[in-house]
Amino acid sequence: MIDVSRKSLYESDRKKARKNERKKTERRNVLLMYNPSSGQGNGRKDLSAIIEKLAGWGCEVTVFPVLPEKGLTSEKIIHRHQEGFDVYAIYGGDGSLNYVINGLMNDGLKVPVGYIPGGSTNDFARSFSDSISINDCCRAIAYGEPFAYDIGFFNEKRYFNYVAAFGAFTRTSYETPQEFKNIFGYGAYAMTAIGSFPDSISYRRHMKVTHDGITLEGNFIYGSISNSTSVGGMKLAYNQDASLNDGMFEVMLVVSPDNPLDLASVVGSLATGVSDDRFVKAFKTSKLTIETDEDIDWTLDGESGGTWRNVTIRVVPEAVSLMVTKKK
Repeated sequence: MIDVSRKSLYESDRKKARKNERKKTERRNVLLMYNPSSGQGNGRKDLSAIIEKLAGWGCEVTVFPVLPEKGLTSEKIIHRHQEGFDVYAIYGGDGSLNYVINGLMNDGLKVPVGYIPGGSTNDFARSFSDSISINDCCRAIAYGEPFAYDIGFFNEKRYFNYVAAFGAFTRTSYETPQEFKNIFGYGAYAMTAIGSFPDSISYRRHMKVTHDGITLEGNFIYGSISNSTSVGGMKLAYNQDASLNDGMFEVMLVVSPDNPLDLASVVGSLATGVSDDRFVKAFKTSKLTIETDEDIDWTLDGESGGTWRNVTIRVVPEAVSLMVTKKK
């Protein structure tokens, strides 16, 4: 006959054993890709801290540098290593993450993504959490859970995480030299934007935008189709109710101002989010088409999206899962 105290001790040992067994089975194999140029040039230094944290929290980590100039891209790394990994992680900027999700989507992989932001703006990461420290992001990879979110499909050719944009200042994100970003961080974008101000403010393109049976036609200075609370490092009042998995994108089209007074009204409308339909067209949709009679440069997640006259953009609902901190 077992007395109560010894029986309780026995049950306690069994619970501990089961808990330890669960920990063993939850051990995660992580394929970690990193952009050596990210983090204002601190990519290699940060890598050591990332590996130590993940390994210390029970992850088995396989590391690959992303070196496009040598043919080692995220897409190729993922394509060659499609089995044995529980998480595909990337340390880099929003553009680096863009290549990872394209690799996953093109290969039809449903493996969660771990994102450790090391770029200059990190718009997408800030939509998920107020804290984007290396420590918190590594903890999400090791102990978190996958959150499925919507992505966009641009002209049935390339996927994007959070924004497709055209117009004034959008070329700044991919035309700012990397060495400039490494020295000045987000300030590099601001300085490049200021330098391009005269050309950007005179930008205007005539286009026809069709969505949900509605057609808008006019001259526009800027447009974004986004799934984020901020674009270009700035929080936009029109995007603050953005949901990452509602099957809809937030669209904002800015009408080209004809004079300084109109320009002031445009800036005020963008800053306050008070809808002024004369200058800012804001709406939600799951699909739209844009037609123009001249070439337009596009940016996708801060990377060059090519030059197009006719564009179709649609939502792919909950297509990718990102590792996030478990809800309490």
